[in-house]
Amino acid sequence: MKKATIRPDVIFKNFWRENDRFASLFNTVVFGGKEVIKPEELSELDTDVSNVMELGEYKETLTRARDVVKRAAYGVDFVIMGIENQSRVHYGMPLRVMLYDSLGYLKECREIARQHQKNGDKATPDEPAAGRRE
Repeated sequence: MKKATIRPDVIFKNFWRENDRFASLFNTVVFGGKEVIKPEELSELDTDVSNVMELGEYKETLTRARDVVKRAAYGVDFVIMGIENQSRVHYGMPLRVMLYDSLGYLKECREIARQHQKNGDKATPDEPAAGRRE
């Protein structure tokens, strides 16, 4: 009989995916124990931020995924919070998180541009079209 493979990263992702735990962590660490984030206001977001980076003729695909990402809406404002699990200190982690953020913004920008293009909205000269990369 084959021995089961236990991956700690999957266990941690499942643990923090629970809204009660997620909210409790942020309320404790970020807000000093004050209940600001409410579990019932959280919704899970897509963790995949993979994208294609293009510069002229050069193209490269980047495959990246965050561990756990949640969103809370407060009227017209919303907050996106994420957790990246680590078993050891990694001093490059802030750079990795910035890359995730950048890829997420790029994905969102391209989706918005495609929607405007689909609706027939005209881009200003300062806005790249969905199919055009600067």
